[in-house]
Amino acid sequence: MTSPRRSVLLALIVALMAAIPAGAGAARVQSLVPQQSLRGFKIGMVASQVRTVAGKPSSNKIVSHPVMGRTRVMRFGKVEVTFRGIGNTAPVVNLTTTSRNERTSGGIGVGSTEGQLAAKLVGERCVTELGYRHCYLGKRSAGFVVTDFSISKSRRVTRITLGLVVD
Repeated sequence: MTSPRRSVLLALIVALMAAIPAGAGAARVQSLVPQQSLRGFKIGMVASQVRTVAGKPSSNKIVSHPVMGRTRVMRFGKVEVTFRGIGNTAPVVNLTTTSRNERTSGGIGVGSTEGQLAAKLVGERCVTELGYRHCYLGKRSAGFVVTDFSISKSRRVTRITLGLVVD
């Protein structure tokens, strides 16, 4: 192929690629399943299972919790995994993210508006308690899992938590 023909073909390919919408043809990755999982982590997993899902954490700390005592907290970027206790068999009881990358199949995640959340989720309840606005799924009683969406004053999701109610 001659150089002018190659240039025309290259320009045509670039123009066609620019016309394709971003993400067209690609399936949306569902990294948040309300009441079930966040980035492949699930309530009840133990540390070895968490490491199998995500590898080495960016941080791994032992902290004091007012209700559970000493707990292990692993961070994987903007995702925080909290265990009930510090031993190898301590279960995950809380998963939290502030990452915009973690999304439901409907596209809900950090940055979504409260209106978008209400349109895409079924059974959520939005309330303001002691100045804290949030929407949640699940039963807020000991032993149940709750998915909580923290809502800012501008009515956008700022944090998502999947947690086992422990008290």
